[in-house]
Amino acid sequence: MEHQSSNQSRSKNGNDFEKVFTERTGIQKMRKKDKPRFTNCHGQEQLIDFDFATEIDGVKVFIDVTTTYRSDRQKQKAYNAMMMKTKLNMDCKFYMVIKSLTENGKKKTVNLLEGMDKVMDIDEFMMLLKKG
Repeated sequence: MEHQSSNQSRSKNGNDFEKVFTERTGIQKMRKKDKPRFTNCHGQEQLIDFDFATEIDGVKVFIDVTTTYRSDRQKQKAYNAMMMKTKLNMDCKFYMVIKSLTENGKKKTVNLLEGMDKVMDIDEFMMLLKKG
């Protein structure tokens, strides 16, 4: 029961952060039906997943948001970025926007993976939006 409660709490925090992201940026969450797909090497349709999409300085930008940074989450999101850039030949950027890159008073170390263009906190993303 405790594990279920913990997962529900994480899910609620994630959903709350998505709402905050929309409130601060004005960007609406993407619906699954509007996300691109491709046929993989096994002949199956595969979804390219992300949370939000916008355009900054004429470049299509895809954004995944999460409350805390984990390298395994970046790996999953970088895979989606690679599929968009290679399978669909799209000139675009993929950003991972974190509620905060500081955890327990310590700034997280981020090593960018192939496909991922930037990992930043929401305040840095807001500055990027204002410049563009």
